[in-house]
Amino acid sequence: MHIGLIAQGGAGWAGGSEYVRNLARAIRATGEQVRISLFGGEPQRAEWKNHATLFDSMNIVPVRKKRGWLDRFRASNRDFTNAVARSGVEFLYPFTYDNEYNVGVTLPVGELPCRWAAWIPDFQHRHLPQLFTEREIGKRDRGIAAVIDEAKSVVLSSESAASDFRTFFPEHAAKADVLRFATFPDANWYEPFDAENLAWLPPRYFVVCNQFWSHKNHATVFKALEILAVRGIRPMVVCTGALVDFRQPEHTERLLQQVHRAGVGAQVMLLGLVPRRLQIEIIRRSLAVIQPSLFEGWSTVVEDARVLGKATLLSDLSVHKEQNPPGARFFPGSDAEALATLIAEAWEHLPAGPDIHAEAAARETANARIADVGRDFLRIAKP
Repeated sequence: MHIGLIAQGGAGWAGGSEYVRNLARAIRATGEQVRISLFGGEPQRAEWKNHATLFDSMNIVPVRKKRGWLDRFRASNRDFTNAVARSGVEFLYPFTYDNEYNVGVTLPVGELPCRWAAWIPDFQHRHLPQLFTEREIGKRDRGIAAVIDEAKSVVLSSESAASDFRTFFPEHAAKADVLRFATFPDANWYEPFDAENLAWLPPRYFVVCNQFWSHKNHATVFKALEILAVRGIRPMVVCTGALVDFRQPEHTERLLQQVHRAGVGAQVMLLGLVPRRLQIEIIRRSLAVIQPSLFEGWSTVVEDARVLGKATLLSDLSVHKEQNPPGARFFPGSDAEALATLIAEAWEHLPAGPDIHAEAAARETANARIADVGRDFLRIAKP
């Protein structure tokens, strides 16, 4: 079988890139004879060339940023359609409500020489409309409606998202397919990390691996540190993830002001976007992963923590409870007092990593789990 995967994400959405890469690894883990081709736009070439070994072929599609109305009307998807036809793929995934930035495809998708399925990561704009402009909400709603109207199958990453889909689009409920993704445990993650001197990391710390978007809820973590400081407890928190919220450019500044006004600036390290292997090593050496997000479709960092055998402190989203990694502790997302209590307990009792035995057990479980994801995907892909 010949599968085509569409490159997602980028610097602004690292989870989208990881989703596609982990899906390719999951397909390989099934052991079935499957050919995998990647489709991405020219702007993504640099990012994906380092992952070329995951794919049997890589197809770079021209992405024109400016088009006349006549071009849009007549043949807006011509370049992509031609690339798909030349490749000979039998099934193409994932189409989202925004395929223009990556492969230059406008909706409706139109006639393609293969089967395909849509993917809706989440319905964040319906749950947290205050984070979006009316224009953004309208664009998402129109895009989602258009892509699911064409698609024969609509893939959701959790039962929580599938429930939303059935509620918002009951007429398309029968199209829903749930594919929970998983992090693939690269062998080199568990080896000594010699690429960089990490003496600058504190000996004991928690880690938050989220972009600095307002719904990722760093504010509650920093408020918990303020609460604990009053009690004489001063844990360290290391944060990775892009420091810009394009919707609210002032958000990071507000967080920095919060940290320093609370007098906990010396306890917080903001590293920004770091290489994937470095991020993994930072997680390995931590006491636990804190995921305080107020909304997720299916959290990549929770899956990362699972394969590394790490304890987690998670906001009590239904999707986090659905993921439910071993050692998870839950708190109401906006309750800094509750989080402070969990942090204090973990700070007292949890050892710094890496825990070789916990990692070995988690890795064995993860290898079986990732193959299950691959088989589930092939079930969706096969006619």
